[in-house]
Amino acid sequence: MPHIEKAETKRTKDGKPVPSYRVRWTEKARDEHGRPIPFNPDRPDGRAKEVNRQRTFRSKEAAQEYCDELNAQRHKVVAASPSELRKLGDQALGYFAHQYFEGLAGAVKPRYARETEAVYQRYIADTFATRAVASITAADIRRFRANLLSPRPKRSYRPDEPVEMVTLARTTIKPAYDVLRRILDVAVVDGAIPANPVHSVPLGRTTATIDADTPEFEPRPLTAEQVGAVTDHIARVQGYPIYALAVTTSAYSGLRAGELAGLNVGDVGLPEIEGRNGSLRLTRTRRAVRGGFETGTPKSKRSRRTVPIDGWLADDLRRYLYEVHPFGNPDQADYDQDSPLFPGRYATGETLPDGLTQDAIRPERATVVDPEVRRKNGAADRRNATFDPTATCIRPAPSEGYKWSVPINPGNVADHYFEPALRAVRLPHSRWHDLRHTFAVMSLSAGEHYMQVSKWLGHASYVTTLNVYADYIAENEGGKQAPLTRPLPIRGRANVISLFGHQKTS
Repeated sequence: MPHIEKAETKRTKDGKPVPSYRVRWTEKARDEHGRPIPFNPDRPDGRAKEVNRQRTFRSKEAAQEYCDELNAQRHKVVAASPSELRKLGDQALGYFAHQYFEGLAGAVKPRYARETEAVYQRYIADTFATRAVASITAADIRRFRANLLSPRPKRSYRPDEPVEMVTLARTTIKPAYDVLRRILDVAVVDGAIPANPVHSVPLGRTTATIDADTPEFEPRPLTAEQVGAVTDHIARVQGYPIYALAVTTSAYSGLRAGELAGLNVGDVGLPEIEGRNGSLRLTRTRRAVRGGFETGTPKSKRSRRTVPIDGWLADDLRRYLYEVHPFGNPDQADYDQDSPLFPGRYATGETLPDGLTQDAIRPERATVVDPEVRRKNGAADRRNATFDPTATCIRPAPSEGYKWSVPINPGNVADHYFEPALRAVRLPHSRWHDLRHTFAVMSLSAGEHYMQVSKWLGHASYVTTLNVYADYIAENEGGKQAPLTRPLPIRGRANVISLFGHQKTS
């Protein structure tokens, strides 16, 4: 039981003793993992070792206050002793950050855990990582909040450019603030601090980083004719009909980018009769990471779903699987239902299979030269020839040029094929995610009920669908009663090319 002892530790100049007061108590000895050390190693569940502790105070009142605190601690169910709690308070915030990140393993998706740790390293570590957690006050949190909200130099890799001051978006500030709050919550639970100072300094719903003149986000869906023009350019001009089909599938199924990459051959449901509706089963996602792809689960419980597709798209996918995909024909021995539905591409400089070259796996496209630029002999200078932006390609990319063992990377396809096609057909910039909006808007405009569209999109709540697509919601209800038509490009001349370049021979 804690008790107080009077002691003389030093004397004044006059030689008078200066009393001090020691608080003495005993507690269980613990190892580095916090477990009690048994008195007898042969009986690990027996009586634990005890160690003597003491702490000195200048006044009896302070000693009595601490003694009362120790007595109160004896009646609390805590894993650590009072002295250990004091030591925990001296631990740096980085120690509790490590505990928090370790606790995320298995509880959240790996991607979320990595992004959370990246937020900590970018916005929190420099300020608080080495600070004793018990020394962090509400004033420190207010300064941290002010620093997040204040303008800062924009990151630039060109030192010769003038410094531009920018403010962080709220979507950046709130995760940083939340991560700090959760780390300090761990310190509270472990007994290192009595309360979390972040709770007394709320971030607030409106901040100075929000510009009142900045318009709210609005989706930029494409029309059916625009989808047709873009996919026609990707297939006919660029020479990548497989990626044109991937764009069409995204625009007419509403899949997220990771869900499209997560599709396997076996996830496509094809009817026995041509022209009937098919389906796509969503059970996984894939995301490109350094060195490969990361397979995960859909965004929410409702994101695990089956999406119906129109009959014409089901027919296109059937022909693609049977005639082009090397592992997509169930009638052949090399059929693999776990093979990615849409393939990736070999990167520039990547080692290719024997017999292939970079030139061989690329499409052969028509080129144009500047008639004003000529060589000394008067001939046209073809060294600066550029691809003809409208001419049909001479030869599309062969099937062997795709990397069928890895899934499609929608971000790569968006950068190298989708966005150039938008510019070529003179359409405004759209993100890959706008293909998802395209499906939603076309379905709602055609008369599908918003609750049904919400299920197909995999929204966690119908409210999300209402908030984003309120202007497109029609009055009538129903299931897949408003079929979407095949996108047809509007062109001045009729150039014909096989959808997939050539058929696979068995």
